Amino acid sequence: MWKTKEKKILKYLFLGQLILLYLPTLNFFNIQTDNGTIPASACYFFSILFIPFVLQRFWQNGINLPPWYITGLFGYVMILAFVRIGQYGLSKSILHWLFGFYLLIVIINLGNCLIKEEWLEILEKAAITFAVLHFIFMLLNHEIVWLLCKNYFLGVWTGNEGCFLPSLTRGGRNLDATWLALGSIFVKGRKKAVYVTYAVFFVFLGGSRVGLISLVLACLWGIIYEKGYKMCKQNFKWYGLYALVILVILFATGFAQATLSRVLVDIAAPGELLHLIDEESEESEDSEGSEDKLVEIYLGNEGSSTIMLSGRKDIWTRVPQMVKDNPFGYGVGNAMRVMRDKYGFMSYEDVIHNVFLQWTVDQGIIGGLWYIFLICLLLVRQWKNRPYFFKERIDSY
Repeated sequence: MWKTKEKKILKYLFLGQLILLYLPTLNFFNIQTDNGTIPASACYFFSILFIPFVLQRFWQNGINLPPWYITGLFGYVMILAFVRIGQYGLSKSILHWLFGFYLLIVIINLGNCLIKEEWLEILEKAAITFAVLHFIFMLLNHEIVWLLCKNYFLGVWTGNEGCFLPSLTRGGRNLDATWLALGSIFVKGRKKAVYVTYAVFFVFLGGSRVGLISLVLACLWGIIYEKGYKMCKQNFKWYGLYALVILVILFATGFAQATLSRVLVDIAAPGELLHLIDEESEESEDSEGSEDKLVEIYLGNEGSSTIMLSGRKDIWTRVPQMVKDNPFGYGVGNAMRVMRDKYGFMSYEDVIHNVFLQWTVDQGIIGGLWYIFLICLLLVRQWKNRPYFFKERIDSY
């Protein structure tokens, strides 16, 4: 169906779209509403370039929609959102659902023009591009990076202060760390070591627990399943040496101590072992002033409340009452606004940090049950595919 020239264009469009999805902060302008700011991100406008190809596919063979359980969910979310406009407003999250459904249609109808190896190449290039841009972004924000390094070494700050790091993905250092970690799955060759090393140091710089979990899982995938990286006698000594060097650096800089402090394991930082805190108490006091300065620079007027974010327990304990008061849902993206307006929640958070609870509050009990159904469907299908699931992926590397 697709000519060679069209396939080549689509390949570059998919690569460009994926890179821009990594960079939602690249905005042309913002639309302010009474229920959040809607960003006019470049990734939204770039996706318009797929429309001529989708229309061509429509005129030739018709359009394939996502499976009924995805299309039906999308329709339900849209209907409920518009029904709730009068009571709770229209959240910017509806744009994410619209955009996500549109991209699904693009992938389903145009993605088959590329073979598996071409998709793996696109994913690798996008991951490396993101890592390079992220490194440059950290260099541009060297002030906060240096302060974190210094105060981790002295033992003045813990991994919690990683929240001061600016985010290239607009999702905070946890999302940045997670994307870096998961991207390592697609990077091949010698550059994989460089990529993973940068991901390791950023995960510990940000004190990101979810980033650390993602990175460990990605590395385990590589040494167990990836051809060329599997654990063997030849690789064992190099992996062991690499791990030893990384651990020495992490503990010598205080990065490891800062991150471990977030999981209730307190280990003395190098500065504490060398008694630099007592000798340089003035520098310790200066760090508090630096912290206030960074709050003002990087977090603006909402800085004080942002430092106090997390509060997952405070969020989750309010969910049962919210569902009891409105079992049919408040509309997509409205959960946290309603929680602040009517249930006394004071922190900055804009999501519930639990997909099941988010869907249950936003889309009601039906939405929560739908989420459970999707999880069960995934598990059942993966169980049926278990005899050859890993083999197919191993052969592709």
